[in-house]
Amino acid sequence: MELIIRYTALPEGLTLDMVRDDLAGLLEDDGWLTGSGPDFIELELEDEKANPKYGILTVKNYLQKARFAPDTAIELAGTPVGIYE
Repeated sequence: MELIIRYTALPEGLTLDMVRDDLAGLLEDDGWLTGSGPDFIELELEDEKANPKYGILTVKNYLQKARFAPDTAIELAGTPVGIYE
């Protein structure tokens, strides 16, 4: 399952490389990074046969703890969901 993180700015003190490294470490068993840009990070969560909920919860929890802005969203199957919802 593809998950895209859409953000307008990184939290103070974090770089894109730092966020990508953090997510890669957290998702070691549940997914992997597939791309990134100035306003998005793209991830693949497990394969289609496994339940990706642990990967989704891991990503949301990381984004909240890192204090990403409230307008940050994760997009699953083309549907954006706010990280604080």
